[in-house]
Amino acid sequence: MTVSSQLRPTRTTPRPAAPRPARLFDRLAPRLHHYGLVLLRGGLGGVFVWFGVLKVIGLSPAARLVVDVVPFETGDWFVPALGWAEIALGVWLLTGRAQAVLLPVLGGHLLGTFAVLLLTPHVAFEHANPVLLTLVGEFVVKNVVLLAAAIVLTTRPRT
Repeated sequence: MTVSSQLRPTRTTPRPAAPRPARLFDRLAPRLHHYGLVLLRGGLGGVFVWFGVLKVIGLSPAARLVVDVVPFETGDWFVPALGWAEIALGVWLLTGRAQAVLLPVLGGHLLGTFAVLLLTPHVAFEHANPVLLTLVGEFVVKNVVLLAAAIVLTTRPRT
C-alpha cells in the first residue's frame, strides 16, 4: 500500500481547547506587542534626549567618564556636542523615520560606549576581573540591552 503525501489522517478526537488564561493572552498579545513597541520607542528615545540634555547643561554624571575615555584632547565643547548628538538621536528614534540610516548611527554610538571597557578597564572592572563590574562597568554593559532595543525598533517590518 502506498501512502500519498496528499492524504492526511483525520482527527478522531477533538483538539482540547486552550485554558482560559491562554486564550485571553492569545487575544491580548498582538495589542500588547504593539503597545510594547510604542513604549520601547518612547523609552529609548526619551533616555537619549534626557541623557543628552544633562550633557548639554553640564549636569551629566557621565561627562568626566566621557572625557577620560576619549583618546584625544577634548575641549569644553566636546561633552555638550555629544549631548546635542544624543538629543538628535533620541528625537530621531521618537519620529521613527529613516530607520535604515538611524540604525548604523545609533549602533555606532552605543558600540562606542564600550571603549570604556577597552581603554580604561580599571574603571569598569574590580581587580582587573572582567566578571566583577564596577558601577561604571554596569552602566556600560547595559548598553547591550539598548543596542538590542534599537535593533528591534529599527528593523521591524512596516505595516
